[in-house]
Amino acid sequence: MFFTTAPVIIFASIVAIGCMVFFASCSKDGKKDGNENENHCPVIAATAVPQVVKDSFAVRYPSLTVDTWFQKDSIGYCAYFIQPVNQKKLAEFTKTGSFIMEEIDLDHDGNFEDSTGHSDPKLPGVCECEIPEGK
Repeated sequence: MFFTTAPVIIFASIVAIGCMVFFASCSKDGKKDGNENENHCPVIAATAVPQVVKDSFAVRYPSLTVDTWFQKDSIGYCAYFIQPVNQKKLAEFTKTGSFIMEEIDLDHDGNFEDSTGHSDPKLPGVCECEIPEGK
């Protein structure tokens, strides 16, 4: 009787360990589980944005106004605005007002793509300009 139950116990143990490893690795494959610590750039008041940055925005987007400004770490600032026909955009500027890039929410899902149509890769340690819920 020992020879018939020992292989079953060993097999069951191997299957159980394999399942634990599989499910543990699946939970780490980039899916948000509520415990993920995202690095969002802080929202700042328009009065905290240098005038040269605001002027650069006004030259590039003359008839539009910024809904939300973000402080982008040591890089500069992001401006969130909406163009006519509800086109949500983020424009990024250096601290000296130089334009860096524009991101567009093409399918209105809150995920922005740069002007070339590619999602911006997240750099480690650099905050991401994310639109607050409900905007």
